[in-house]
Order: sequence, then structure tokens, then C-alpha cells
Amino acid sequence: MAVTAPPIRRLITTFGLLLTAALLAGVVAVMLVHEMLSRRAHLEASLASLAAVIATNSEAAVMFNSGDEAQDLLGSLRGSPEVIRAWLFLPDGSLLARYQRPAEAGASAPDCQQPRADGQGWQLRWCSVVRYQPVVRHRTVVGTLAMEATLRPTYWALLRAVGFSLLVAGAAFAISVPLWRRVAARVADPLAALVDAALQVGRQHDFSLRSEAGGSAEVLALRNAFNQMMQQLQQRDVRLHHELGQRRLAEARLNDLAYSDPVTGLNNRHYFMEQLDLALGRDQAALIYIDLDGFKRVNDTLGHDQGDALLCQVGQRLRAQLRQTDVVCRLGGDEFAVLLENTGSAEALDGIARQLVDALSRPYGLQDQTVNHVSASIGVCSFADVARDRETLLRCADQAMYQAKQAGKRTWRRYVPAVSETGQAVPGQTPVDSTFG
Repeated sequence: MAVTAPPIRRLITTFGLLLTAALLAGVVAVMLVHEMLSRRAHLEASLASLAAVIATNSEAAVMFNSGDEAQDLLGSLRGSPEVIRAWLFLPDGSLLARYQRPAEAGASAPDCQQPRADGQGWQLRWCSVVRYQPVVRHRTVVGTLAMEATLRPTYWALLRAVGFSLLVAGAAFAISVPLWRRVAARVADPLAALVDAALQVGRQHDFSLRSEAGGSAEVLALRNAFNQMMQQLQQRDVRLHHELGQRRLAEARLNDLAYSDPVTGLNNRHYFMEQLDLALGRDQAALIYIDLDGFKRVNDTLGHDQGDALLCQVGQRLRAQLRQTDVVCRLGGDEFAVLLENTGSAEALDGIARQLVDALSRPYGLQDQTVNHVSASIGVCSFADVARDRETLLRCADQAMYQAKQAGKRTWRRYVPAVSETGQAVPGQTPVDSTFG
């Protein structure tokens, strides 16, 4: 099963939007990391400064082990909202004073971290950060200050930064959608025009079609290549049609040579024999055999060219007297044959033979002179009256034509199987016996 690929416009738009989303996501991530690092640096600097001040001011309280004074110093941390707890340890690890932000204003769970008397530097957890600051007197550590600050303000700041970044990124992404669609259209529309032109050529098989697609240099190069290919195909198509036309003409010429008489344009003996075989067995068919009287004198006195001209006039007169469905052929020399279909009664067949004798016996005009001595002797044979094979039909028609010549020419005779009951021949007919010995 073939999988339909998405159009290039959708691919470009999708890829562009994914790329934009990835870049915006990267920018948001960088902004969040920068915000987090800035917040951490600010918190560390703030706690370090505050711890240094408290540690310096608590030297005397630690030296004299004054818990009340130390408690007052830690109580000053109420002005620092990020500090939620503080401890002041003596060198032996005992707790001298402790500060904890009131519960109603507390920003962190009280047990987020447990301070140590021997703690140093920074101690970071997900909920808070603890800063350890040594209390030094004349270069001697006389105690340790531990300050815990909540990370909740940092998280809220990061959350606001995330929201703002997402808002800005969403607006930027919304703006990029129509931009990428326009870019995709500028790239894809010329290609789509080329595709439509190719599909139209395939549907119409018209190689004269050309594409007018514009766009980038690559699209223009592709369009020019497509148009050049169409031009070559059009030229080949023209040559092919010309060759096919010449071949059809040659075939028609060969067919004419095989089935047509070159002098009169009528069908020739070969075509007549094929049609005669096809007509065998049809009772309503008849064969007319024609031989011209006095034609040899035309060739001897006027030449063969004029004889051919007279034969052409004979063919024209035969065509004028007969139906288009009747087969008219020149068998050779001055002999012609007609194959009739649906002749009807014998009287109708006699009438056709009489018309042909009259038409072919009229004067002919040749070389500014009139030829009056040419006529026709015609023999007629009905398919229903003889054996149904080609040789018998031809013999009967030829015999009837011979009887017409013996009767003085310029007449016709129809073959009948036997003499009538009175023993008299019907006028215009020849009582030819059905057997030929």
C-alpha cells in the first residue's frame, strides 16, 4: 500500500515551526538558568555579608558567654525576610543562642535542615540554604554562626520568570506561524505550479503546454529544464505523428494497390474474388459480367491513353447507375463485374441489366471527338439459380455474356437453369442449360 507523502508546503511550515519552538525553548532555558544563577549569587552574597556582620558583632557575647546579648544580636535578623533561622555555637559545640522567624511569617518548614556546630561554608538543600560563618577573635575561632535562608522567594521568582518567558515565547511562536506559512508558500507554490503543469500534460497528453512558474534560481532552472523537455517531446510527437501519417498513407497506398484498379479507381479482380466468396450462400445476390464491344478499335486508333480514359468513363457510368453498396470491379482489359445484394425479383434484375446496357452504349467524348461504336454485352447470373460455388457462378455469368455477344452485342442475357414450360426463350434471357459439358 502506497503511503501518501505530505506536501512540501506543510513540511516546510512544520519544520519551521518546530525549529522556532526549539529555539524559543532554548532561549527560555538559558533565561531560566541565568535567572537561577543570578538569584543564587545574589542570595549567597547577601547571606555572606549579613553573616559577616552578625559574626563580628557577636565576638564579645561569645567571649563572655552572654546568651542574652547573643539573642539580641540574632533578633536583628528580623529585618532580613529571607533568613528564617540562625544559631550561634560555642567552640565546644554547645548552643549559645538561637533565632527562628515567627511561624505566621515563616516561609519554610522548621526542620528543613539541621545545623552543625562544626559546619563550614554552604549547605544547600531543595528547601533552604545554610551559611556557616566562624566567629573570630584575634585570629582565633571562638564560635560558629549558622544562618538558614529559605529558597521560596527564589522559586517564586523563577516561576514568574518562567511565566514571562513562556508568554514571550508564545507570542513569538504565534507571530512565526504566518511568517513560516509565507516562506513555505514562496518556496512551495512555484514547485506546485510545476507539478500541476506536469499533471496537466499527463492528463491531456499535450506537449505544447509550458510552465510559467517563478521563484528561486533553482525553481527557475527546474522550470526551464521542464519547458525544454516539453519542447523536445513536442517535436518528437510531431515527428511521430508525421511518421504515423506517412505510414497510414503507405498502408492505404498498398491497400489501393492490392484492391484497386490503377486505371479506373474501381476495385480490382483480387477484391472482387474476396467479396464473391463472402457473398456465397445469399439467395438475394447476383453477379453481372460486362464486356465492352468495340474497345480494341479505340486502342488501335486513338491510343492506349484514350482507351484508359474511356475505361474511366465506363467506371463512372457504372457507379452512377448502381447503389453505393454494390461492388463494382474491373477484372482486366475491357471486362467489368458487378456484385449485387438484395436484388429482389428477376424482373428487377433484368431492369438493372437493361439500364447498364443503355448507359454503357451512349457515345463517349475522347480527344475532342465522339466515339459511338463502343457498347456493352452483359451476362447476368442470380445466386439462387446456380450451384453455390465461385467457379460455377463465374462460368454461368460468362456464358450468359457470351450469348449476349452472339445475339448481336449491345444487349444482355440472364442465365436460367432450364427452358420455360412452353419451350420458348423469354425476351432478353438466354435459356442456358445448368450443366456445362
